[in-house]
Amino acid sequence: MSKARKIALSSIFAVFTSLGAQLSFYIGPVPITLQSLFVILSGIVGGYSVGLLSQLIYLALGLAGLPVFAGFKSGFATLLGPTAGYLISFPIAAAIAGLIYKPTNSRQMISALLACISAELIIYGLGVPWLIFWFSNFSGLALSEAIYRGVVMGSLVFLPGDGLKIAIIIYLLKRKDFSQIIIKARA
Repeated sequence: MSKARKIALSSIFAVFTSLGAQLSFYIGPVPITLQSLFVILSGIVGGYSVGLLSQLIYLALGLAGLPVFAGFKSGFATLLGPTAGYLISFPIAAAIAGLIYKPTNSRQMISALLACISAELIIYGLGVPWLIFWFSNFSGLALSEAIYRGVVMGSLVFLPGDGLKIAIIIYLLKRKDFSQIIIKARA
């Protein structure tokens, strides 16, 4: 893939992630959004480098003051808030999804499922511990209560929606036209 094409595709996924952030439903300090759908798709469609670059662009836009984070938030203060761990995980999760998914493999659906689950585990793996830290240090909760709330409000409430997002990705990958787009995008 040419450098210009990689930058263009990365920019498109940064915009999609930004739009996915604005479709947010707050049930606690971390909103339910469509961000992880586009984070994972950026890696699956464009591979490791597009996934990584797209999410770094997304974070850079937010840090530069553009209101791309959930709830039209931006700036460094957001990276000190309850969603910081999730945001920081996005480039890593997208890159890992891109490394794991192999579009031309005979077992592409297995690699797609592994890519999606691995990316989600990275998102939770960085997001939940930060949320627990945030609860215990900035909300004044005792550590046991912070852990409980962090696990419930930082992962358990998201599992059904994330399962649906993974199902959508698998559905898209089963479509020949979408698979052809991925093969062309990664060429």
